[in-house]
Amino acid sequence: MNVLLCTTVFLGSLFHRMAEPARAVEEADLGINVTVQRGLKTTMYRDPDDPAGALVVGEVDAQGADVVVMQLPKTREMLDCLRLLQAQGVAVVVELDDHLTALPPGHQGHDVLIRKGVGKIAETCAQEADLVTVSTPNLLKEYGAGGRGMVVPNAIPRRLAELPPAYEREPDVVTIGWTGTVGTHPYDLQEMGSGLQQALDRTRGRSQFAIMGQGEDARERLRLAEDPIQISWVEDVDAYATTIGERFDIGVAPLRIDTFNNCKSWLKVLEYSARGVFAISSPSAEYERLGIGYRAKRPRDWAVGITRAVEDADWRREVAAANREQVLAHHLTEHTAELWATAWRRARDIRSRKDRIGA
Repeated sequence: MNVLLCTTVFLGSLFHRMAEPARAVEEADLGINVTVQRGLKTTMYRDPDDPAGALVVGEVDAQGADVVVMQLPKTREMLDCLRLLQAQGVAVVVELDDHLTALPPGHQGHDVLIRKGVGKIAETCAQEADLVTVSTPNLLKEYGAGGRGMVVPNAIPRRLAELPPAYEREPDVVTIGWTGTVGTHPYDLQEMGSGLQQALDRTRGRSQFAIMGQGEDARERLRLAEDPIQISWVEDVDAYATTIGERFDIGVAPLRIDTFNNCKSWLKVLEYSARGVFAISSPSAEYERLGIGYRAKRPRDWAVGITRAVEDADWRREVAAANREQVLAHHLTEHTAELWATAWRRARDIRSRKDRIGA
């Protein structure tokens, strides 16, 4: 079976939901040939019914694929491609790893995805696809209910999980770190309330807070006494994971519990844990399901957990090592390869049935 994966421009999603699954499936020798590329080869025509002569998709080249996977399709042209491919007898899978119609006001993608209706296009693509793959059970309820979808959880490549773990270091100053951009997490850091500053106060001289990404006004949001250390975002995902393990000792993953975040995957805590970083997180649906990391619901919990992890190095290392072992045992891309293959085979079978009955 030949599968063509059409990727998004967002490097994190491309890496975890396209490139690494493709690598894992190929290495598992599951009888599937996988090609990964940006976009589809199309032929555009001018719409004869449009006075302005707008270009429309007239033809799509499936490149010999039995299944085409569209990652985060959000344009009318991608919806047209989906329909044209199905008309050729090619199965189409839509891959989604976020609830694109639930972004809260204040999120930097809210205007495009909600107010301008781009998220609704993705929703329509999901409804018309032969199968939808998602990263969480809550996303399945939104996009793939009634047997139209399949959960394939996020996982970590073994090469990253086997890098020298953070807990092998003995730092004089423990770095508490967060990765992300405030613009895409406008309400999340605040979930720690005063807890982070309380922990920094209790461990003054032995701890520091760092943000890898775009911290923007994080100091004001958290009412910190000092600016966080700023670590430049690393675009390459292998280098990003390497940097987490080299710079962080404790990783925080605060999330406001809302519709959008309840659909988000367990990836941040998984990344921390894979690199041997002690993880402390909000009780989101996915973090709870993962069962890795220290749980913090109130500012007091953040203060207590972070403080203990700074002060008790043996406990911090013991917990981080146990969490990393869980990743190695259960959450590698080699563990999810068969799930990806099953999803693609299922999509092909669904399309074949529909074509036989003329659906």
